[in-house]
Amino acid sequence: MAIAAEPGAAAEWRQGWPTVLSGALGIALASLTVYSAGVFIAPLEEEFGWSRGEITAGMTFVSIVGMLAAPFIGLAVDRFGPRRLGVLGVFAYCICFAGFSLVGPSIWSWWGMWIILAGAAALIKPTVWTAGVSSLFVAGRGLALSVMLCGTALSSTLTPIVSTYLIDVFGWRSAFVGLSVFWGAMVIPAVLFLFTSAKDRQRKGAAAGSLSASPVAAPPLEGVSTREGLLSWKFVRLAAAAVVTTLTVVSLVANIVPILSSSGIGRTQAAGIAGLVGISTVVGRLTGGYLLDRINGNIVGGVSLLLPVVSCALLLGFPGSATAASLAVLVAGLSLGAELDAVAYLTTRHFGMRNFGVIFGTISGLLAFATGVGPFLVNLTYDFAQSYVPVVTAFIPMSLVASALFFSLGRYPQFDAGGAGGSRPPDPVSQEA
Repeated sequence: MAIAAEPGAAAEWRQGWPTVLSGALGIALASLTVYSAGVFIAPLEEEFGWSRGEITAGMTFVSIVGMLAAPFIGLAVDRFGPRRLGVLGVFAYCICFAGFSLVGPSIWSWWGMWIILAGAAALIKPTVWTAGVSSLFVAGRGLALSVMLCGTALSSTLTPIVSTYLIDVFGWRSAFVGLSVFWGAMVIPAVLFLFTSAKDRQRKGAAAGSLSASPVAAPPLEGVSTREGLLSWKFVRLAAAAVVTTLTVVSLVANIVPILSSSGIGRTQAAGIAGLVGISTVVGRLTGGYLLDRINGNIVGGVSLLLPVVSCALLLGFPGSATAASLAVLVAGLSLGAELDAVAYLTTRHFGMRNFGVIFGTISGLLAFATGVGPFLVNLTYDFAQSYVPVVTAFIPMSLVASALFFSLGRYPQFDAGGAGGSRPPDPVSQEA
């Protein structure tokens, strides 16, 4: 393993693995709506007669609330630590998700539940989990973030399959409750007993009367000020790259079941194919994390966004082919695997950890908006065109734009100890592989 080659990284893993594990489960829960939305479209459409655009519009409310709340959640993370928000968030999210089983025939009851869920979803956004892991890892930060973010792969693998089974056997109402119980039974105990951060450990040590009680000393908080970071062109480019990436890769994966079904593949088979994304996401994520600790992350992000071009070409060139669809999903998963961890890692490298919560929180808010708006726009286009072909075609130039934005970020800055409170680790570009 790569971590064994560096004593610093190995020591970080010995102390920080519980946070990585619990953070991975927290990330899995946070992505539950993304990977279950496509499976619920058909039964809701059949029972209530709602359009696909109306159904997926609910995710837009979560996105808007997430976007507006993200900077404040980031500030709360920087001030209070991520554990308090994470524990509260996982309880609230599971309860609210189960509440979808109570919606009635009015579309407003459906949208109302999404608005309620939005408040809980804001507490378990990636900012919370990445802040905890990033605070405990320096030498092995790239791989640690990647392993933690494999939680989305776990969700993308299990959620479509479990959702389809629960809907087919018990109906869509019971499926919402079943999914809440399924994920809550794993996530709540893990976050409650395992998730922590350097700030939380320091607070616990202080409460015990000794700051030295923390098993891992907090890395120096190097980095730019909030104003300097948010007003820089580099932030604009990174945020734009992240948003365009989400609008393409996440929208493609979130809607892959209806996209495949519309091309002639059965819904059950489409759900099985969609589950393949989890396998390739893990491969892409771990490979990306390994590379992030060794080469410039701009390259990792830029190359990963060329992969959706291949996926879209396969879907457009071989409609109705289960083999081509499976390959397209696997390739898309590789890109999805390297996407969010590259953005989180590049935020720590280009802006530092000093104000990571608010800077990445702002990016996370924009990602939340794109995550909700993307599926809505995809299905709104379907309502008008009665086809997903225009959207899949548009994903190709969008992927190329996102790739170019990642490549344009340039070298990592050097933070001086005076302004940042410490120096940062060496640029992995200069490290020996």
